[in-house]
This record gives sequence, C-alpha cells and structure tokens, in this order.
Amino acid sequence: MLGELAILLLKTAFGILIIALVARFLAQIARADVANPLAQTVLKITSPVLMPVRRFVPSLAGLDLASLVCIFAAQLVLAFLISFILGSNPVANLGQLVVWSLIAVAGIILTVLQWSMIIVAVGSWLTMGAGGGTPNPLLTFLGQMVEPFVGPFRKLNLQIGMLDLSYIVAFLVLIILRDFILRGLILPGTGFQQALMYGYRGISPVVGI
Repeated sequence: MLGELAILLLKTAFGILIIALVARFLAQIARADVANPLAQTVLKITSPVLMPVRRFVPSLAGLDLASLVCIFAAQLVLAFLISFILGSNPVANLGQLVVWSLIAVAGIILTVLQWSMIIVAVGSWLTMGAGGGTPNPLLTFLGQMVEPFVGPFRKLNLQIGMLDLSYIVAFLVLIILRDFILRGLILPGTGFQQALMYGYRGISPVVGI
C-alpha cells in the first residue's frame, strides 16, 4: 500500500511538471502569447527546472531542445524511482529505461496535442452555442499551441461550406502517428512498460521490469 501511494504521488508530481514542459515546448513552437494566464502558469511551473538546463542546451531552428531534454529527464527519473519502489534494479536496466523514456517523450507530446485539440474543438463549439463573449484564456492558449500542427492541413483547402475538415484530418493523422506507428509498430519490439512512465498507455499492463 505504501509503495502504491508513493507511486501515485510521484506520478502526480512528475505529471504536472511533464505536462507543463510539453505545453511550454509546443507553445514556443507556436509563438503563443506569453501574457496569457495559462502561459504564465506554465512558465512559473517550468522555469525553475528549465532555465538552468538552457545554459547548456540552446534552442535549434526554433525548437526548445532544453524542454525536450527536461521532459526526457523527468520521464527517466520517474521510471528510475518507480523501478526502485517495485523492487527492480534500475541501474542494471538503465539502457531499457533510456529507450522507454525516449518513447514516452514522443507519446506524451502526441497525447497532449490530442487532448488539446479535443478541448479546443469542444470548447469552441460550446462557446459558439453560448453566443461567444469574452475569449477563454484556456481555449486561446491551447488553440495557439496546436496551430503549428493543424495549420499545414488548413492549406489543403478542406473547407466544405461551414465545415472545416482540416481539423478532423489533422486529428486522424495524430491518431495514426500515436496509436498505429508509435504504439503498433515501435513499441512491440521494446518491451515498453507503461507503469513506469507518465501519460502514455503502452502495450503491456506489467508493472515491473
């Protein structure tokens, strides 16, 4: 029971940090408005961890590599701690943990994109039904965050009357990347253990290494 409680607390704490880091990574690509209240929250959560790393890991071609390094490090440390709590030897399995952490980075980024798109789509529909009004900071920030992924599909001219299929096509491509390519093609050969990572359901419910 104590072990399960410790794992729950670890996943909660690391989860908040990891999601905030992913949001910051995606928001920087999108050049999202930093004055947005949600963006300010993300900055406050991530800056204590991210700023020291940026001294050694610069951005590259608009990509915040320091955020990616921190997401990977957070997943790796989480896996290391959970392995230790479960009675495994994380040092002996360090190579596997590194590979699984890399996979988890890709998985959590795709998952955050997926849920952000769902929230934006549903929230926009509800806002439209309510007659608009003051822009919602959450929807505004998430909309900016997913735009670099959705934007290229808008150029395909998938507008049919009032229906914009570009968002639906972008969402389907995201599902293909995460569930068919990452989960279906890459994970089976790695022995990925979902219980050791945060935010991405793998192919096995096994809790140990």
